[in-house]
Amino acid sequence: MATVVVDPVTRIEGHLGINMETKDITTKTGTWTIVDKAYCLTNMFRGFEIILKGRDPRDAYFITPRICGVCHAVHAEAAMQALDHAYGVNPPPAAVLIRNIMFGAFYCYDHMIHTYLLVGPELGILAKYPPMVPPVLGKEGIAKLNLGSSYATCVEMQRIANEVVALWGGKAPFPVCEYPGGVTVKPTLDRIAGTIARMSKVWHFAANTMYKDILALREASKHVGEVVSSLLDINFRGFEDLGPAYPYKLSYGLFPDHENYDDWVALQNGERGRRKSAVIHAGAWDGDFKDFELSKIKEYVKYSKSADYSGGLHPSEGQTNPNPNKEGAYAWAKAPRYDDKPYEVGPFARMVNTFGLDWTFEATNPVTGESVKFEWKVMNPEGSVIDRVASRVAQTILFSTKVMEWTVELIQYLNDKIVHDKTNNFTYVPDNAEGYGLVEAPRGALLHYTNIKNRKIAKYQCIVPSTWNLGPRDDMDQPGPVEKALENTWLPKLTVPEVANALYEGWGDTLAGALVKLNPLYAKLNMEGEYNTTLPLAIVRSFDPCIACGVHIITK
Repeated sequence: MATVVVDPVTRIEGHLGINMETKDITTKTGTWTIVDKAYCLTNMFRGFEIILKGRDPRDAYFITPRICGVCHAVHAEAAMQALDHAYGVNPPPAAVLIRNIMFGAFYCYDHMIHTYLLVGPELGILAKYPPMVPPVLGKEGIAKLNLGSSYATCVEMQRIANEVVALWGGKAPFPVCEYPGGVTVKPTLDRIAGTIARMSKVWHFAANTMYKDILALREASKHVGEVVSSLLDINFRGFEDLGPAYPYKLSYGLFPDHENYDDWVALQNGERGRRKSAVIHAGAWDGDFKDFELSKIKEYVKYSKSADYSGGLHPSEGQTNPNPNKEGAYAWAKAPRYDDKPYEVGPFARMVNTFGLDWTFEATNPVTGESVKFEWKVMNPEGSVIDRVASRVAQTILFSTKVMEWTVELIQYLNDKIVHDKTNNFTYVPDNAEGYGLVEAPRGALLHYTNIKNRKIAKYQCIVPSTWNLGPRDDMDQPGPVEKALENTWLPKLTVPEVANALYEGWGDTLAGALVKLNPLYAKLNMEGEYNTTLPLAIVRSFDPCIACGVHIITK
């Protein structure tokens, strides 16, 4: 048995390491090394809960987005919804629409860059699909070989989506347009026109390029499965067998109905439900649709660099007491569990909790009238690299459509109030209250809890998506979802070009030539005796890690 370490994992936010203990399996074609057990090393400590104590409750909206430079806007939204709840105010319909528009554009930006810039390079190489390979040969390579065409267009499209965030939020990153009970930005015809014009371009890219690309990956998956199955003498179907985790998928729901906000608040009040009036539903999928219950969330710390406590704690009882020298601990992140089970969160979890295992919907561009029917049958109910990427494509198409629809609908609210009457003088703060923000970041379920005493923050807790997915083992020794997904992954002793040549004759040579042109040092690399971690890294990146959200002190 060997230990393979990847630290740091690149192309993510924050500082993550992966330790993989290996084992050998022998088949008719030889002896092969696979991952036996994996451990996620979240190498930072998040201290924002400590920073917020004693501050004005409204400060959370401005401070918590600094948890992450990627998911800034959704931390702000989670903080604001916790304040809405604590203040006992629902934002008026116009404010709900404006929030939905801004965050819908934000999700499109995030899903596009993850699909192409973060996890796309591995998939483009494994699938021999040039549009998703980074444009290492520049504009000439795009023109002649189509190498990196989707990747390069994504860079432009994510900028356009972020312009919409800035139109409503005042700036991007770190929008500043929200207040308890509403927003501070008025709907105007120029903002409406600018939003529709920009999101029409995003919609076109999602519906015509992203959808085509994910279908191409699905087609190539069959070939990858055949080659690997033959080479290793195992049953490997393709990308759908890369990175399955648990059958448990958790969602808090996303994009509330502006005319039925009480359905949204019910879950914050502790009621069971699925927020079915929202675009994306809440739920605790375990093979079938299940209601979400806030009381079932707990965090465990047996293997976390956190002061021990007995059993798991609900967010309202959560503690943030770092213990960096704790014996047996290997991660700063805690281990969140729902109903004491390790639930995966993220876009895949959102899709199965909303659509089940057959994702079919029609999306029509209200500007051009162009329509696309998105169809995807889940290839592995336990999750996989390709299903996770497909879920981001589906949501980019769906959300870009909804943003335009909401923007058109906002026209009838041009003269309506945008802040609740209780808070529109911008001075009220409750003496004593508590509130929950239950939202979905692009990476998954995001919870903010605030407890206010004497008009100040007495306690604050965040449970973020990458804590759910990349957290360590819990008190019951159950691996976290990513740790589980890495088990049984092949670790070949081959370079990336050699892997590519094994899948498609000559493809690796083409890649090697391109990489050498990009960086001449590549020709001098020698992997003799080393393991290739392309497959494990594709799995890790399919969860879109954001460790900065989970922890915030770097240790040596």
